[in-house]
Amino acid sequence: MQESVDQHWTLGDLKQALSGVLVAVKGDTRRSFPSITTDSRSVKKGQVFVALSGEKFDGHVFALAAEKAGAGALVLSRSVGATCPELIVKDTAEAYGLLARFWRRRFALPLIAVAGSNGKTTTTQMIGSVLRAYAGDASFCTRGNLNNNVGVPRMLLELTEKDRIAVIEAGMNHVGEMAHLAGWIQPTVAVITNAQREHQAYIDGPKGSARENAMAIVALPESGCAVLPLTDSCYRIWADFVRARGCRVLTYSAGESDADVVATRQDDTLVLSTPEGLVRFPFSMAGDHALHDAAAAAAACLAAGVSLRSVMQGLSAFTALAGRGQVHRFENGAVLIDEAYNANPDSMRAAIDLLAKMPSPRILVAGEMGELGEKSAAYHEEVLRYAQEKGIDRIYLIGGKMHEAMGVVGRTAQFFPEREELTRAVQEALECPCTVLVKASHYMGLESVVRSATTGRIKGN
Repeated sequence: MQESVDQHWTLGDLKQALSGVLVAVKGDTRRSFPSITTDSRSVKKGQVFVALSGEKFDGHVFALAAEKAGAGALVLSRSVGATCPELIVKDTAEAYGLLARFWRRRFALPLIAVAGSNGKTTTTQMIGSVLRAYAGDASFCTRGNLNNNVGVPRMLLELTEKDRIAVIEAGMNHVGEMAHLAGWIQPTVAVITNAQREHQAYIDGPKGSARENAMAIVALPESGCAVLPLTDSCYRIWADFVRARGCRVLTYSAGESDADVVATRQDDTLVLSTPEGLVRFPFSMAGDHALHDAAAAAAACLAAGVSLRSVMQGLSAFTALAGRGQVHRFENGAVLIDEAYNANPDSMRAAIDLLAKMPSPRILVAGEMGELGEKSAAYHEEVLRYAQEKGIDRIYLIGGKMHEAMGVVGRTAQFFPEREELTRAVQEALECPCTVLVKASHYMGLESVVRSATTGRIKGN
């Protein structure tokens, strides 16, 4: 659904929101507008249409069509000769974010921002589950993966007067992006999941990632709270930002530590130690990274004033998302773990750790990891060596970078030039008891392998 919330904007509101980037206003200035959209295909009468542009599209091409469909005003970086008001700005993407910031400022509600390298979406959706247990329909949570410079404004513009508490996910892959996103979100609580080797083509290692995601701390008010992973190697970087900002801090960890919130596991039970007390409850997700995400979600919610009871209810009800640790169990004893949504060297190692603890034979299905820069070849070799060291029985590979790296593991690995061949191999493997884990960067499209391999199979418990 595209920005369908009734909002009511005056032209004065638009001009105030865009004051830093507004170049000119052309046309009738006595109008008001119900809401804002970026989709010319679904414009409703009176809406403001923002003409976003990217590498493969230019919203200005559709601006006049948006006016014809009923748009009441256009936000553009150049005039298109429309008869409705045109607000000419320096950058329409920045303008969209500023409009979202203006709208967000109307609501004095606890708002949690989720930033970090890995685990953002799972942590966000865990928080969303807790917020629903706490506030029901009066809670708001980012949908899907709408966490970039288009998705974040879209989510903020869907806030309404009924919302009592919210969580917004923010993701970046270039220096400077998080400062914009966090500035638009204006969180009261900022949780950082970790700092790892992501987007290495654009970000300078984990420390560079840590500094970039620290912009979520900078966006906090002094009354806000930064929620930080105590055992992360970059914790001190974030702690310095907290001291400079003068806000509160709440720490968390998976496994025993001195953190304020600690998550451990006893069989299928999550044990959560918090400043509010110690609780135990059922938890269905496998892997240490799931414990880490649960600890982050619990700490963020407690920092936002959510009750510990709601934390228990929300986390015990949560199930893994497709592509992010979802476990498929079959009647014959076979198991497939779906980690197909994304990958970097550190998240790949965490997935291998999980697979190594599962019943054998263990099969790793690994595709390329993107945006790793000049060290890409070394990183691909690293994860394959790690899989071999951890005793993974078979490794199925796809993608040119994995093909180049497979020599480091010898006959343990098998390369598949096409997804169709890989899919057949996974389907054959699942005919017998085994554990298969699928992981790659999203552009590899391995979700289709998971979908085809699991469709029609008799599920087990």
